[in-house]
Amino acid sequence: MDRIALFRQELAELEQEQGLTLTPEQRSRLDAHLEGVLATLSRQFGVDATDSARRISWGMRLASLLGGAALVAAGVLFLHRIWGGLPTSAHVLILTSVPLLLLVGAEYAFRRGTDLYYPALLSLMAGVAFCVGLSSLGTVMNLAPSPHALLAWASFAMLVAYAFGLRLLLAAGLLLLAAYTAALAMTARGSYWAGFMEESQFLLPAAAVLYAFPWLIRHRDRPYFDFIYRVCGAFTGLTALLVLSLSGDLCCSPLGPRMAEVSYQILGVLLSASVVTHGVRLGQGGLVNLGAVAFVVFLYVRLHAWFWDWMPKYLFFFLLGLTALLLLLIFRRLRTRLAERARP
Repeated sequence: MDRIALFRQELAELEQEQGLTLTPEQRSRLDAHLEGVLATLSRQFGVDATDSARRISWGMRLASLLGGAALVAAGVLFLHRIWGGLPTSAHVLILTSVPLLLLVGAEYAFRRGTDLYYPALLSLMAGVAFCVGLSSLGTVMNLAPSPHALLAWASFAMLVAYAFGLRLLLAAGLLLLAAYTAALAMTARGSYWAGFMEESQFLLPAAAVLYAFPWLIRHRDRPYFDFIYRVCGAFTGLTALLVLSLSGDLCCSPLGPRMAEVSYQILGVLLSASVVTHGVRLGQGGLVNLGAVAFVVFLYVRLHAWFWDWMPKYLFFFLLGLTALLLLLIFRRLRTRLAERARP
């Protein structure tokens, strides 16, 4: 839709400057073709054809998210109120049937061809109900916490995401999958699996695989899934490096804690800058924004480590302000390059 809008804007400028003149018949055929493309995109992928529709869509996404959270909270509080008076068989029946019923509702809404917000809302509720239900079943059956629950949650979220084309559930599933691999690595080394964030180096292999996955397999039917994979991979890897840069984890024990922190901070700056560069090349503003935020955070951490202890505080913040202005100029150039790449 953005490319069509830019094409129309460029065409209008060319006609105004008399660089290109279309006959009325050619213009009507071109407008009919573009409107047909927009209608197809809107019908198949829920793409908004106008700026006003896009603003309304953001409101609908927010309403669906808040509505799903409110309905889930209402259901949980109601069950909590009556839970103690129900037998174990009723507990099991409720916890297993609620996610299935919500999925049936999402499938019905999806096949009816309604707006994607309704299947998304029901699917989100089904995912939360599945996670809560699986945890509650473990409590009812007196089972020990297991990292395999992360795999079950991730599988559920990703299967539903691929079935309905839902980005939020796909992102949740990918992050849970990365957490599962880190938890398995913790278990393999004899540590408690739930503490994988304390040794977040185990998240780095999964982050690399997620980021590289679109190069291995292309989502031709849902090309926007490639962006989700890259964002989740970059977010996971940069978050892991940020935790390591603050904790000085001794996975690189010959360096010592202090040198390990510095190494992770420098690596985080370089990788975040690489994410920005790759996002510019792909023309994906979300990837550029994620890399830019990570770059600023890593840069602040490094500046704090270098100057905070010995530099006067007013001078430190003055230096920070100058750095922010420099970054602003750099990001402005990046925005210009993104706009140029978006033009047809």
